[in-house]
Amino acid sequence: MIGSEAIAEQAAEAFRLGPVLASPAAVDEAWSNQVFRVLTRSGRYAVKVLTTTSREALSTGAAIEAAAAATGTIPMPTPVAAADGTFFAEIETDHGPRLARCHHWVDGTPCSAAPPSPAIAREVGRSLGILHALRLDGGDSSRLPPVELDRWHRAAADASRGDLNWARQVSDLTPLVEEVADQVERLRQARLLLRLSHDDLDPKNAVVLPDGRVAITDWDYAGPVLPDVELVVAATSFAGGDDCADVDLVRHFVTAYRDAGGDATPVDPDRTVVEAGKIDWMLRNIEGALHPVPGDNAALRHQTAQELLASFADSIVWLRTWATTIRDL
Repeated sequence: MIGSEAIAEQAAEAFRLGPVLASPAAVDEAWSNQVFRVLTRSGRYAVKVLTTTSREALSTGAAIEAAAAATGTIPMPTPVAAADGTFFAEIETDHGPRLARCHHWVDGTPCSAAPPSPAIAREVGRSLGILHALRLDGGDSSRLPPVELDRWHRAAADASRGDLNWARQVSDLTPLVEEVADQVERLRQARLLLRLSHDDLDPKNAVVLPDGRVAITDWDYAGPVLPDVELVVAATSFAGGDDCADVDLVRHFVTAYRDAGGDATPVDPDRTVVEAGKIDWMLRNIEGALHPVPGDNAALRHQTAQELLASFADSIVWLRTWATTIRDL
């Protein structure tokens, strides 16, 4: 078995961190990937072992991260280059070779553990405005990924055969997921202009620093986005979540975004379906509950799957409603 200490040793060698001085500590905030805090002779680092991604996608994310860092105005962790000059390395795990990234450790409080506040909303809104003001060309909406319908249908069939108490929820949602897939496909064919941006800007990917600034983390999946949709998702997530977001906090976020040069066009509520089409996390938990692997928290997978299934339909309505509200702001 390849444990966390072996992973830390591999990462230390791949990223030339020096000798490891203590057992690595797992980071609880890591939802879909493994993240460890690693102490070596040269300092403290965050080492992330990525569950699913490609070198091409990572290269895009690293390039966007570098462009954001080059502004000198967006607080963020500093990446560590691997021995080959890239910002990722391949390491061995119990599940085969996986890509890993490394950053200097950032001290602070995860925004997911901090109550929403005007200060946090303004800080993150400003950073997103700076990022959008770079106007990094993301091509057109044909680059957006389609909804994984085949994977959804397999999960629904497996859930039904597994006789789970929430299998009916998966089956009942299938028509709505298919409708979302059709709407996303129409947006892909419309060839709307995209920007390169963070694409996962929410409280689990931000840290309040001791000086009150907010560092933006986890740039690994940065890529092409509809900027108006990213604005809606980020603003509501840092205001309490789309189902209970505080309009005053949303206003703080959007005002700071505009003041920093963010120029997302007035929000079209229909475009927010793109966010609903990101069903990978829901599917990961459904699949993890159906096919548990050693070391995974099956009970948490069941709980998370049920929560996501229960909120899916409402989240589509909430995002559309907030898109209208932000447009009116």
